[in-house]
Amino acid sequence: METYSQTSSGSGISEGKTRLAFTMLATVQATLIFTIALIMVPLPKIASDFGLISTDLLLLQVAYGLPFSGLLLFGGRLADRYGGRRMFVLGLAVFGAASLVAAFAPSYGVLVAMRCGQGIGGAMTAPAAMAVLRALIPAPAAYSRAMATWGGVSVLGAIAGFVVSGILTT
Repeated sequence: METYSQTSSGSGISEGKTRLAFTMLATVQATLIFTIALIMVPLPKIASDFGLISTDLLLLQVAYGLPFSGLLLFGGRLADRYGGRRMFVLGLAVFGAASLVAAFAPSYGVLVAMRCGQGIGGAMTAPAAMAVLRALIPAPAAYSRAMATWGGVSVLGAIAGFVVSGILTT
């Protein structure tokens, strides 16, 4: 990855560690986007398992996206106030715990609540990851290249959500 050769200038971190950190941050970003699409394919199975009607399914579809998108600015403010790394870890913990409970949700209400929890955790994690990325890659040219890659990773996360949910459902 020669595109990040300028990343360590000014950050005090070796190029190899910068690549590893970028890869980890990008994987988290892809997972946050992945989670939006993950529920779409198994919705009919979820509806039959929990005996849901179409309005219940609609709430389940938006239970992640609404808090995620609605709280992004607040998550950015928290990252500014308390530090990107701290909020990244906290947001990831909230997201992970909600994901674990959602995977084994015994009822529709728990599943919806945990999807909201995932969205809240994601809204804390995504802007914090951007703050960490900016601190990690201070050189403007390298940061621009990293952001271009970041956008592609987000798109791949959305595509992977549909593909993986289809595989898991079947």
